[in-house]
Amino acid sequence: MPGEPTLPDSETDLATTRLAPMTAARAARITAAAIAVIAMAFALWYSRTAILLAFAGILLAIVLYGASRALSELTNIPRLAMLALVAVSLALGLVLLAWTAGPTLTQQIAQLAQRIAAGASTLTKELASFAEGTSLFENVDLFQLLGKFMSPWGIATGATSVALSVFGLFSAGLIVMFFGVYFAADPHTYIRFAVRFLPAERRDEALQMMYETGDLLRRWLIGQGISMSLIGGFTYVGLLFLGVPIAFVLALFAGLAGFLPYLGPIIGAVPMILVAGGQSVDLALWVLALYCCIQFLESYIMTPLIQSRAVSLPPAVVILNQLVFGAVFGLIGLALATPLAAASTVPLRRMFGIDERAGSDDDEPDA
Repeated sequence: MPGEPTLPDSETDLATTRLAPMTAARAARITAAAIAVIAMAFALWYSRTAILLAFAGILLAIVLYGASRALSELTNIPRLAMLALVAVSLALGLVLLAWTAGPTLTQQIAQLAQRIAAGASTLTKELASFAEGTSLFENVDLFQLLGKFMSPWGIATGATSVALSVFGLFSAGLIVMFFGVYFAADPHTYIRFAVRFLPAERRDEALQMMYETGDLLRRWLIGQGISMSLIGGFTYVGLLFLGVPIAFVLALFAGLAGFLPYLGPIIGAVPMILVAGGQSVDLALWVLALYCCIQFLESYIMTPLIQSRAVSLPPAVVILNQLVFGAVFGLIGLALATPLAAASTVPLRRMFGIDERAGSDDDEPDA
């Protein structure tokens, strides 16, 4: 076109010759990077269970390492000897618990499904009568609704599924136990081996970040363990006082559900309300009031005192993380969603330059 600068034919050919290889090389690099990302995504997806079990083993290793180190400093005995003592004591404690409380626990677990079904049927009839004869709740089966709700989370409902889940849980427990013991025996070797895959100038920062993450998870686990124990103990005493059947199993389930912030109290309350509803609606209401009081104390008194130095996560982030991990990875993903979110806070703070020690008053403008 008139007015536009033009290059001589020789210069045009030279520019085209120079740009063509660069464009082809860049396209090849982009294609290779895309293939690598897709392959890594597939590898992570197919090994998701192993990765989550490894993370559970790391959580156990943090507990074992902290306990053995504290005992070693207290007794001046080598830490590895204390680690062996802690591991053996933990294994013997589980065996003793299964030997003494196993028959009672098995019997109560067998009764749990029957009592939940009876309670769901009773509450369904009460809801239908409460609706003054309307058809709002007549065709509602709470037990079927519970089964449909639990299935997406990987919670077994049938007898065969229960057997497979028990076997899978036992196998996963052994994997987590051995992984945790071996990792706790020499964690520094594994951590230094992991950072060798990073550039040399980033290794010190990565080491510091890993140790900081481990310390944060240790404090979070200690606080969560205390909260779970208090919830289980208070629930057991309250259910015994109200005369609710199979109180031990219900309190144990409520304490274990306390590992899940926000969603855990709801999951833990459903079985005890249904079991109490099998006796009477009034008893179910009393159980609901009891559990609300316990959760109020746990949420506003115990947790702020226990977890004040651990980690503070926004509730919406925690709930969304639990829903996503539960839907994608099942029950194990739901259980590990919160510690994974807690562990991610350390690299995120470093990435965005957030200082956790800075208080909220520092962000407020001066008057």
